[in-house]
Order: sequence, then C-alpha cells, then structure tokens
Amino acid sequence: MRVAARLVPRSPAVGRSHGAAVCGGGAPTTTAAPAVWCLDLADPDWDLAAAAALLDDAETARALRAAPGVRRRRVLLRAGLRVVLGRLLGVPAGRVPIAAEDGRPRLAGAAGRRGIQVSCSASEGVGLLAVAWGTPVGIDVQRHRDAEARAALDEDWLAPAELRALAGLPPADRWPAVTRCWTQKEAVLKGSGVGLRRWPATVLTPVAGRGRSGDWSLAPVPVPAGWVASLAVRSPVAVPEGAVTALTPGALR
Repeated sequence: MRVAARLVPRSPAVGRSHGAAVCGGGAPTTTAAPAVWCLDLADPDWDLAAAAALLDDAETARALRAAPGVRRRRVLLRAGLRVVLGRLLGVPAGRVPIAAEDGRPRLAGAAGRRGIQVSCSASEGVGLLAVAWGTPVGIDVQRHRDAEARAALDEDWLAPAELRALAGLPPADRWPAVTRCWTQKEAVLKGSGVGLRRWPATVLTPVAGRGRSGDWSLAPVPVPAGWVASLAVRSPVAVPEGAVTALTPGALR
C-alpha cells in the first residue's frame, strides 16, 4: 500500500468451464454491476509463452522491463484481458486493439467507440479484470497483511475523517478496513484515469465495504482469503452484488 444505473449485456463466461479453486466460479451478471473475472496467477498450468504470444510489441516491452515475478503478472493479466475482450468483440485475442493511456488499458479505434470500459489489477497471486458498458470503472486488489496496514497509518494517504472512523473500529476489523480503503481509493483513481498522480488522501472513502466516494459507487469484490478487492463505478446508484468469473489457463487454449 505504500504510495509510489444501467443494464449491461451478459458477457461470455470465458474460461468458466475449466474451474479455478482460488478464484471461484459464477457468471457475469446482467445487472448494473460490471463483469469481473479473477485469475489465479500462481496456477502452474498457465502457458506463459502462449500468453506472451497474444501481447503486442508495447505490451511485451512493458512486461520485459519488470522483474520476473511482476513480468509474469503483467503477461498473464494482459493476455487475460485480451481473451475476455476478444470474446466480447468477436475477434482473436491477439488482434484486440488495446491502447495504453498512462499505463491504463483502453480499447482503441472503432472498438473504443463501443462504450466498453476496462480496468485491471493484480497483487501477488491474484489478478482481476473488470469490464463495464458505457460508464468508467476501476478495480483494485491488494494482499492484506496487518503489519502493512498498521504502517499505512503513517503514510499520509488516509484523510482525517477516515482516520477517525478507523480508530473507532476494533483492531480485528481496523486493519482489513485500512487495506479496503486503499483498494477503494486505487479503484476510483484508476477509473478516473489519473492513478497516483492524484494524492489518495483526496479520495474520501466510506470506511465500509459499500458506499460512495463522490460520483463513484463502491462495492467489494469476492476474492480469496488474505486479499481485499474493491470495484468503483461512476454511477448515481449503488453497484449491485455481482458474481466473479474464474479465468483459468484453459482460456488460452
């Protein structure tokens, strides 16, 4: 954590038939909730070479600049995004026109005018993809550790009102709530397209799993124990409960 209300079409349950123990199953909803996919990035069955073959030159160069563990996450997450978008657009995954805007993926060209918005996040062995229709979306996942959450209190990214609310929670709830605040802030900043160029303390969160941050509706994302994840949608209404679809190594075959 260290700082450095509309209906949407049903999307394909990409990779669902292959099952994933870490990320669980379920199909994307047909309600206002964006579709969300989860990847178990630590699964040894991923074909890293096949995933890398789907990336374009810019994506490959970005992955190669990273340390090996981060490189793996970048390759698998971007390949997964290409698989999901390829199914939605009806084109091969390697031909999905993805552009990067300050590191944030977006559809380019004619595909970009279809109103599909995307967001991605990864933390250690868990990756998440979110796809929304006609409204900005942001998603973030973070590995939770109590010690890191305690240290975060001294990093100045929590607003005074958030600190007061956190202080009123029992310790068993306080530290996961700190991590949740971080994921909500990151999700809003990603959805806004500014990332950490905007100081996170300026994004006020509800210090609860659900609530609002300005124009953004916030909701928790089901992830494995030990991680915390949040979804942010620019919407005047609350984001309804939504299932998470497992995107597994079989999706690349």
